Amino acid sequence: MSNIHSVTPLEGFRLLISLKSGSSITVDLSAKLNTVRFAELSDEKLFNDVRADKTGDEAIIWGDGVLKMPLYELIDVALGGK
Repeated sequence: MSNIHSVTPLEGFRLLISLKSGSSITVDLSAKLNTVRFAELSDEKLFNDVRADKTGDEAIIWGDGVLKMPLYELIDVALGGK
């Protein structure tokens, strides 16, 4: 699996994830905002404060590490998983 190069927040609580392989995926997290784990991301300021976790390049983090989501989970959401 390729590592995350960058992450860009988009409108509608979506993320554009660019991978070091040159591929990219768009992940719609809007449905996740109704869960306990991701509810605080409904704050657009926090949602937009997202970046690749440079400690391993296999996850993204929000804020000062308030939330972390690994690449495999992002891909699962992008493919229609819950």
